[in-house]
Amino acid sequence: MDYLKAFKANTGLIEKFREGNAYLAWSMALYLDYLDAEQLAADSLTDDGNDKKIDFIYLDWDSKRLVFSQGYYSSRKVDSAPANKASDLNTASAWLMSGDLNEVPDRLRTIIKDCRKAIDNGDIEQIDLLYVHNLPESVNVSKELITTATHLSRSLPSEANINVVYRELGIETLERLYWAQESSIAVKESVECPSQVQFTEMGPLWQSAILSVPGTWLRDIFNKYGDDLFSANYRGFLGITKR
Repeated sequence: MDYLKAFKANTGLIEKFREGNAYLAWSMALYLDYLDAEQLAADSLTDDGNDKKIDFIYLDWDSKRLVFSQGYYSSRKVDSAPANKASDLNTASAWLMSGDLNEVPDRLRTIIKDCRKAIDNGDIEQIDLLYVHNLPESVNVSKELITTATHLSRSLPSEANINVVYRELGIETLERLYWAQESSIAVKESVECPSQVQFTEMGPLWQSAILSVPGTWLRDIFNKYGDDLFSANYRGFLGITKR
């Protein structure tokens, strides 16, 4: 996996935060399109024995988005990551939303207070639940994440209108994200549009076009390529904002 090679090249990050935490931070930097993985690690890793199953938490005021994750890093090659680690996000979301803050470590308490305030004030539009690991993805993990996301959605105030998404960031997804970031465009095949181009614009190394196409055609190519279709628009490709 090329993304794993790229991660292991970050020797300073690994030495400072240890391999498991460094992997989580580096993967989250890739997911968030965050340039400084070391700074992200310092700001968002909890790394505490009493972290209430919140390994990583990130509040993005600009995009009105809250991201928290559970990490797992294996030194052995096995078929899938343990699903019970994904279910730990249930515990994490419970502490995040309604846990007794007197039982939470000081640094994490401050972050949770900020998150609750942002939710109460309508400053959050999306919450991302993430299970990050270095193994193949699995159906069992997906089921656990669906359950956790559904439970969290029901616990949120209905008037908040917050979109809850879940993602398993295993080796397949992280490899795709790595190459989408490196090459900008994930779909390499030529796609023939069914309508005439109405307007074009060119630069030294690029060309763009405006045309109208049927919605059924858009549906068909999305069914074929999925989110890879939006890889050139990196933030949209990751589903970062429902706007």
